[in-house]
Amino acid sequence: MLEVENPTSIEAELDKSLSTIVTSALERYFSHLDGAEPIDLYKIVIGEFEPPLLEAIMYYAKGNQVRAAKLLGMSRGTLRKKLTQYFNTTHVGTDADRQ
Repeated sequence: MLEVENPTSIEAELDKSLSTIVTSALERYFSHLDGAEPIDLYKIVIGEFEPPLLEAIMYYAKGNQVRAAKLLGMSRGTLRKKLTQYFNTTHVGTDADRQ
């Protein structure tokens, strides 16, 4: 799992660009491999990044898939496929989801 430093450093991380945070997380990931070759690194990174992105955009769009898809630059069908893949539902973005 790719992680942002630790909970006490979240404030410091918020001042950094997303690119800087990802680079830092990958550097830590590589340092923990102890010489082993990563397998499916792209899949790992996307799998860590995409679910929180989708959840955040769905809450921002108040569950409106058409709006969320437009904000993400993808079709509604693609968004629905990804929501089902990661959340096993297409109903993401309502207050009921957070309970």
